[in-house]
Amino acid sequence: MLGFLFFCPFLCCVPMLQISCSENTTVLQLSVPEDHRLCLWCGGSDTSDVVWTHQDRTVLVTRQKNYETNQDRTRFQLKPDASLCLLRLDDADAGTFRCNDRLVTELEVLTGQDFRVSAGRTLLLPCRRSDKPKQRWFQRREGGKREPILTRFKNATVKPERHDPRLSYQHDALQILQLQPGDAGEYLCNGELEATVVVLTQSLSVPTAPPAVTGAVTVEKTKTDKTPETVSVLVLVAVVSSAGLLLIGGVTCIVLSSLKCRRKKKHRPTGGRRRGDAELQLWTSSSTAQGERHVEAINSGGRSLRRRGRRVGCSAPAERDPPLRLTGPTQLEGASGQNRAGSAAAQCDLLVCAY
Repeated sequence: MLGFLFFCPFLCCVPMLQISCSENTTVLQLSVPEDHRLCLWCGGSDTSDVVWTHQDRTVLVTRQKNYETNQDRTRFQLKPDASLCLLRLDDADAGTFRCNDRLVTELEVLTGQDFRVSAGRTLLLPCRRSDKPKQRWFQRREGGKREPILTRFKNATVKPERHDPRLSYQHDALQILQLQPGDAGEYLCNGELEATVVVLTQSLSVPTAPPAVTGAVTVEKTKTDKTPETVSVLVLVAVVSSAGLLLIGGVTCIVLSSLKCRRKKKHRPTGGRRRGDAELQLWTSSSTAQGERHVEAINSGGRSLRRRGRRVGCSAPAERDPPLRLTGPTQLEGASGQNRAGSAAAQCDLLVCAY
């Protein structure tokens, strides 16, 4: 028992036994490229009753004694040791996986060839561009040369070429535990570029030097002092702009009003005169025409009476009145109306006597 307790911390450094030592071990955070095959170990001793869930909701596979259920046999496989194998990773597989309500793995699915992975995670890089059973892995940092990492032979034996316990070959891929900034760079398998890795780190450092803090405070004060000036300038510009707009609007209104008044004064009298002249001309012309018709009727009547008097033997008037002539709308020049009426009556009497 004491020997087991002594060697257990050492065994926990081995990836496949990382979760088996204790149920309180830190959850394995995996970053794996898409289309890769990945198996997750449940870690419990009882393999007869198993329930695998994804994202705390979806039940993927279950086993109760000899009865098994599988949501999609083309994607998931439950092994005899209760391990869950994801046959081909895709974006939908990202998230947390639990075995019998115990959190086992938090999975990140990588796409493309340029990977941005947070520091501290476990990265798997499969050799996808070479079909050779023998794999030799290299790392090339920015501006540096290729550095060998390890070699996997045909018989599945692995020869490390760098003294780093974080580097191994697991899950049919190059495995890097506890990713660090020094792991960034290009990774090649059999001379073919497999991935370019960028390690993301969180900046947790806090400046402690007093000058830096003083400078920060000074900058903030300067910005605070400039803020009211900027606001006052903006307010002044807004006020001047508003006053200019009001002035332009007032001048425009005055000019338009004056033009409108001038047009009204110019057109109103002219229209009145033209209308009065038209009415006067119409009245004068109608009155003149009517008077001319009356005068012509009177003159023609007198001539016809004289002709009839001659026929019946009546004597014509001794003095012949001159014909009437129209001099105005309501005045007749010549014999008055009464004389004309008397002469016409005398001529009519003569005609009656003759008949």
